[in-house]
Amino acid sequence: MRIGAVAALVATAGVVPLAPGAGAATYTYSGSGYDASYPQGDFSPPSGMSFAIIGVTHGRPFTTNQYAAKQWKNAGTPSKSLYFNTGYALAYAKSDTANCKISSAGYTPTGASGHTLSALQAAWAIGCSEADYAVSNQPATPAMWWADVETGNSWSTNTALNQATITGMVEELTTTPTIPVGIYSTPSMWASITGTDFVVSGVSGDWQAGMTSCPSAGFTQTGSGIKAPVLIVQNGTATSGKTTYDTDLGCG
Repeated sequence: MRIGAVAALVATAGVVPLAPGAGAATYTYSGSGYDASYPQGDFSPPSGMSFAIIGVTHGRPFTTNQYAAKQWKNAGTPSKSLYFNTGYALAYAKSDTANCKISSAGYTPTGASGHTLSALQAAWAIGCSEADYAVSNQPATPAMWWADVETGNSWSTNTALNQATITGMVEELTTTPTIPVGIYSTPSMWASITGTDFVVSGVSGDWQAGMTSCPSAGFTQTGSGIKAPVLIVQNGTATSGKTTYDTDLGCG
């Protein structure tokens, strides 16, 4: 997971209340950590890290990082979390789980009906199924789940469909209430994908790329005027042997 050459991004102006999503579990990261996925292969991770975040997908939704189990085992840190790639495309519907197809009927955005409602429910089912697929490939139970939301993956120009997809994945992951759920992105990418005024409850915090220090406000809105706290920033890269990996800083 690397948003290449991302310049330091300034948090949205103004003072915004910070709080986890309603009913969201909480988890705190501190010190230095790293994240790794399929590009790092079976590498030897750095020592002395406070946390590690391992990707279970292979760059796109419904794919598998074949190294995830070994990377999880090799991490050796007291805190280990997982992340997965997300996106929206009609083709992803072929991977819908039976559970998510059924549950999508409960997604009824205000004012949506007919074909519009059907399309939004189908998008919700895709997001829900992406979460199910990630969990089915987890090497172990993580301290926290992270959804990787970036423009490098497929998304619709219709932000309502993207919002439905993200809502589906968050709602599915939070059916296990003891495991917090967060979003990895940047403010500009998040706005491009979701539009404005998108509220997604249940998110415990943000993981922001392209930052060297922790901003005061996150990009995910978990309630009216309420932003999720930034729990981690992805602040650079380092090498272990011949392998390059991403470095992260906990904001706890």
